Amino acid sequence: MPLRRLNVLFLCTGNSCRSQMAEGWARALAADLPPYLEIDSRSAGLEAHGLNPVAVSVMRESGVDISNQESSQLTDAMLQQADVLITVCSHADLNCPALPPEKRKIHLPFDDPAAASGSDLEILVEFRRIRDEIGQSIDALLQQFLLETLQQTEGDVFNRSDIEILSRERVHQGFVPVDAIHLRHRLFAGGWSETLRRELAVRPNAVGVLLYDPQRGELVMIKQFRSGAIDSGQSPWMLEIIAGLVNPGEEPVDVARREAKEEANCEISEIMPVFEYFNSPGWCDEKVSLFCALVNSAELQGIHGLEAEHEDILTVTVSLKNAAQMVQRGEITNAMSIIAIQWLTLNVHRFNQY
Repeated sequence: MPLRRLNVLFLCTGNSCRSQMAEGWARALAADLPPYLEIDSRSAGLEAHGLNPVAVSVMRESGVDISNQESSQLTDAMLQQADVLITVCSHADLNCPALPPEKRKIHLPFDDPAAASGSDLEILVEFRRIRDEIGQSIDALLQQFLLETLQQTEGDVFNRSDIEILSRERVHQGFVPVDAIHLRHRLFAGGWSETLRRELAVRPNAVGVLLYDPQRGELVMIKQFRSGAIDSGQSPWMLEIIAGLVNPGEEPVDVARREAKEEANCEISEIMPVFEYFNSPGWCDEKVSLFCALVNSAELQGIHGLEAEHEDILTVTVSLKNAAQMVQRGEITNAMSIIAIQWLTLNVHRFNQY
């Protein structure tokens, strides 16, 4: 995999605390990155105020030594060398020199611990707080750089050809068949993993359809028994959206129409695809196609389901606002419904014309 090098420059007003701690964190955390991504970090200030000894002390507590770093004033040469400029205070962000278009600028503002007042202990606590905030932000930023690097080379790695299946056998044939797979795969750091055994639940693809009445701002949902929630400490009768499995030869949109009729006695006319996602790819190959369909909620009520499949399904009407609040309160706890409700909350403006 080709090597990517990034020169990162942290900038603040005086280069005494925040940018110095950011540089130290970046150096320390970059040591754990895969070998195809190298981060060269340094820091500077619009002025040079000297390295703050309290910053040095609190960083040492976290195992990061910044005592040999120097407080430097920003130069044109530093800007020229940097691939990414990261401002860590608002003053530096507002007063940063103009950058060429090929340079990337990111603003990560932090409070100035040197401005803290109070006892020595109170000031130390503030330095530690800012130290930890900076460390978490730099860690997230480096992971972002790593993901960007992987995306740039996705055509060469991390696809099906980078997995070797050594054996696969059906070890359970029941309501949910299970295969045992022995495999190995390429590693981010290069080379191959050891041989791994993974159990894979083999499932047909699934379809979910959110029934929405834009005139009333209501969702038509269902309540039914779910064996997976028996030991959860909550009621196994869960509030969900309409869903079902794809039979051989069926298209997902046809499944959405079929399940809406079976589970809510609803004939769908207007339906739109939302997106597809894997439900739980760590152990199952089930892929979900999610739809949203427009309905008249006033016409939908009662108990439905196929007797042959032992379905006992109650139709429930819930306002979108209440459904979103139920998600926040942890009262709607199944992934498909949470995803669908959050999607509609973000996209409800698309239905204003109805």
